[in-house]
Amino acid sequence: MKRFNYYLSLMLLLVFTAACSDEFDQPPMVVPQASRTANITIAEFKAKHWQDVKNYIDTIKEDEVIHGWVTSSDEEGNIYKQIYISDGTGGLTISVDQSSMYTKFRLGQEVVIPMKGYYIGKFNGLLCLGVPYLWEEQNVWESNRMSMEQWEAMAELNGFPDVSKVDTTVIELSEIKGSDSETLLKYMSRLVRINGVTFADAGSPFSEPDASTDRAIVDESNNSIMVYNSSYATFRADTLPKGTVDVVGELCYTSSKGFHLLLRSASDVILNTAGGTKSNPFTVADAIAGVTSGMRGWVGGYAVGAVAPEVTSVTSNSDIEWKAPTTLDNTIVLADDPDCKDYTKCIIVPLAQGSQFRVDANLKSNPNVYKSFVKAKGAITSYMGIVGLTDNIGSTDTYVLDVALTKFEEGFDGGIPSGWTNLAVSGGKTWSTYSYTSAGQPITCAQFRATGSSSQPIDSWLITPKLDIKNAKSKVFNFTSEVNNVGNNTIELYLLDSNDPRTATVKVKLNPTLPAKPTGSSTYSAWVSSGDIDLSQWSDGEYFIGFNFNAPAGGNYTTWCIDNVTFGMGEVPVEFPENFADFHTMGTPTSTIGNFTSENGWVAKNCTLLIGKSGSNPNFAFIGNILDTNEPAVAPTMNGGTNMVGTIVSPKLKGGLSKLSFNYGAAFSGNVISFRVDVKQNGNVVKSWTITENPMTQKHAYSFEGTCSVSGEFTIEFTNLSPSNATGDKKDRFSVWNVTWEN
Repeated sequence: MKRFNYYLSLMLLLVFTAACSDEFDQPPMVVPQASRTANITIAEFKAKHWQDVKNYIDTIKEDEVIHGWVTSSDEEGNIYKQIYISDGTGGLTISVDQSSMYTKFRLGQEVVIPMKGYYIGKFNGLLCLGVPYLWEEQNVWESNRMSMEQWEAMAELNGFPDVSKVDTTVIELSEIKGSDSETLLKYMSRLVRINGVTFADAGSPFSEPDASTDRAIVDESNNSIMVYNSSYATFRADTLPKGTVDVVGELCYTSSKGFHLLLRSASDVILNTAGGTKSNPFTVADAIAGVTSGMRGWVGGYAVGAVAPEVTSVTSNSDIEWKAPTTLDNTIVLADDPDCKDYTKCIIVPLAQGSQFRVDANLKSNPNVYKSFVKAKGAITSYMGIVGLTDNIGSTDTYVLDVALTKFEEGFDGGIPSGWTNLAVSGGKTWSTYSYTSAGQPITCAQFRATGSSSQPIDSWLITPKLDIKNAKSKVFNFTSEVNNVGNNTIELYLLDSNDPRTATVKVKLNPTLPAKPTGSSTYSAWVSSGDIDLSQWSDGEYFIGFNFNAPAGGNYTTWCIDNVTFGMGEVPVEFPENFADFHTMGTPTSTIGNFTSENGWVAKNCTLLIGKSGSNPNFAFIGNILDTNEPAVAPTMNGGTNMVGTIVSPKLKGGLSKLSFNYGAAFSGNVISFRVDVKQNGNVVKSWTITENPMTQKHAYSFEGTCSVSGEFTIEFTNLSPSNATGDKKDRFSVWNVTWEN
């Protein structure tokens, strides 16, 4: 007892002495420092040792040193006996037969790994560092978990953990659909963030209590991926949130499961209330306020202009062209107010050269986009002195225009475009894309495939963007389709005034040509063209075209594929001025003299009809086209013989005449042409011009323009003056075309 009291007194004395001392020494902090420096990136290392097989193991024989920062944590129990690292070029999995590794290999810890003499390989398709293991059942070597001792012998810590070094890559679910080596090398084992998704099982626990559970997350284009949740995770019983979320996780891959996500903790699921999704984009004000925080996502605003020529930094309102069309086509400027002209309340969206976004949205070529609502996704950064939305590659899934299209063509090579509506009214099945090879050529199409039976009817729609039928030069819609031999269902095509057929007030069934169901087992028909579907009777406004798969519950369903969907790409009818002589409707061009009448009532007597084409009579290239069109002009050619003088007389025209214009010339040799043009009212000449060419240049297009002041109704009459006074029908001939007038 005395000895105990002595020890107690001594301890109290030491404690008191230490507490009163200002010079108490702290033990020095030893910063771990690796002995080697990386000489190859993770991306290069993976590509060098990659094999396109499910299982293998490879010994590293060269002096290859990699490094990376730990991006994973097994603290919450959802990641098991694995460490993930990334150096910014790629991610890598390390398989270790040890739990609770987070105590030493913490998030943000840099690890340097000299790989010579160690191993890399695959286990069930997952590329990882491990040790050789013989899978006796398949007689194949694969990568298996190494011991903790082996891992600690390989890995050198370098510095203290720094979470700012953790590399999180923002991706879209559409980027990871493939399983080709390029996709696997790029994305396998990376820490990723997927924004704007929802849990299909929202409201359920992360995992069922008795078994690990996969929960699907789905984006707005119906792409999905499974999120793996262990029944041993500390957050197993937490409830999956409802609404739009952003999800962070390790992007894992195995041959049996494909790509799937591993959460590190429940906090990797972030409830998205701020926006940034396609359905709930950031406002322009949000983007401006968030530029310093490195926000990414969708931004929506009105297209109010473009950056002016020769401007490299926007510092005033004069640096923006607040109009359409603009001079340049490489940017658009967005604002929350369609009438905004304050550059400080705007963001710039650069339009990638050669991209579809630039084709569709630039205000130089698309003035109808001006003051329309535009949504685009990218990185919110400083750009040209203000805020910009950069990193938009310009593919059709990276922007949405709320403007009706006068023409488009879609082959679905990039998936179902963002401007299309993919809607399952009932049955829960939507359209998707399908790729295959035929006769050595790759084909990608939109497909509706409903295998098995359904407890409810299937009613699924794939609907185009809004079509501006009124202003489209060509009002023709067409597509191609094919069908397999299973089932008896068909697709139907509708014109709609809404992209939701449940609320559409106009719903007109169209009649395209569709392929017949083929015979034979599991075969597909040939691709069949729908034919040109004329939409001109709906030229009063803007409409949608919907492909509808509709089938009763149960049964065996047919698979339908569509491709090469176009609108406005057909032959464009020639548009003529309102006051234009329609000589092109007088009939087939001919070298025979006769009398011809146009649809509007122009009469050519004792004339032939020549046309502006290369070749022999009645084709003559010098006549050219109708005004600014690609349509060859038709020219009544007046005979010069005095026994049958050629004339051209208009019908009665209204609205008065202030200016008359036309082309004239002679296809045949001669010394002189002379003719008179009379403007008449009630049979009386009120204005007259005489035109003479002496000498005449053969096959030359002359132009005439004369002014006058005639009001009310009038007629125009051309008369050949037959200057040679010859009776032959081939003397003094000349042609007139492109007759226009102004009221």
